[in-house]
Amino acid sequence: MTKNQENPNAFKHFINADVVERIADSISSVAKEFPKTKFKNVVKELPPLELKARVLLISQRLYQHLPPHFPQAVDVLLKSLKKNSLKGFDLWPYTHYVQTQGTDHLKISLDALRTMTLLFTSEFAVRPFLKIQTEKSLAYLIKCAKDENVHVRRWSSEGSRPRLPWGERLDIFIKQPQLTLPILELLKYDEELYVRKSVANHLNDIAKDNPQVVLKCLARWNQDSPNSHRDKITWITRQALRTLIKKGDTAALKIIGVSHKAQIKVARLKLAKKSIKVGDRLEFAVAIQSQSKKTQKLIVDYVIHHQKSGGKTSPKVFKLKTFDLQPGQSLSITKNHSLKPVTTRKYYLGKHRVEIQINGKIYAGEDWILF
Repeated sequence: MTKNQENPNAFKHFINADVVERIADSISSVAKEFPKTKFKNVVKELPPLELKARVLLISQRLYQHLPPHFPQAVDVLLKSLKKNSLKGFDLWPYTHYVQTQGTDHLKISLDALRTMTLLFTSEFAVRPFLKIQTEKSLAYLIKCAKDENVHVRRWSSEGSRPRLPWGERLDIFIKQPQLTLPILELLKYDEELYVRKSVANHLNDIAKDNPQVVLKCLARWNQDSPNSHRDKITWITRQALRTLIKKGDTAALKIIGVSHKAQIKVARLKLAKKSIKVGDRLEFAVAIQSQSKKTQKLIVDYVIHHQKSGGKTSPKVFKLKTFDLQPGQSLSITKNHSLKPVTTRKYYLGKHRVEIQINGKIYAGEDWILF
């Protein structure tokens, strides 16, 4: 693919002419007055737009062509779902329409989003309601945490995450993290990993601003959980503490049974090359030897200090290996880290550094040059 060519796999292509066609067909099948042809003209405006802009545009066209009274408009959208031709990303303009037009109709909007989340997650769309009418919206989601449908249960946790990727940040839950804990309490033993993963991600969000709240919660869960649910809580704990573990938080490490002061000897970190071209790979190896008479649990990460535009460096922690090191055991670890440019990271030329972090503590490091 050349520099000026579009990536055919870009997310924006999930919202395309076929989606518009399916929406138009579904709505016109239940609302004969819907101007199907006029609505489909929106396709001409999609090509230069990115994903969210495409969703916004189609949502705006829905507003223009649906009945002006919101309850009637939502009724049309819900009836159009019964045609069963809409799926996945097709529903994003629907949920976006509800979040932008339905804030004066809380119950109708939340009921609609609950129905839509069965087909496409409404986790982004519920957030304006949580900001505007926090108490009532949160009470609704707490009830949803008990729902028989897995998508609805997951929605209650994912939609109320303080720092949901792609979603509005919910400052109210950053300032008062205890508000969403009742949802997580209801879901911590959920039989579906899909739901428990959301619980872990929700706790990880909280830990970024209120680590003590998460540490206290997980310590209690680990102490109180029955044997039948022990594996679930163990999994949630490790996933929920991943940000704190990367930072070497001693309390987080203690909860998962890891000592911050490992009894080990780390051989000098060896780089295959100290001058590396953008697009190539950083290759390194490190040897770890036990200095203990007991088995030790080790979490080995590596930290890359990336050069930034202002000449300073910024560290980013990457997972490397988690294992039990037996008494007297020696282990060598190798890694190839890609330096291929990606949309989420821009590389700057100059001096960088890689370090080995074990149980939250730096043991070895080497500088290298990116050119």
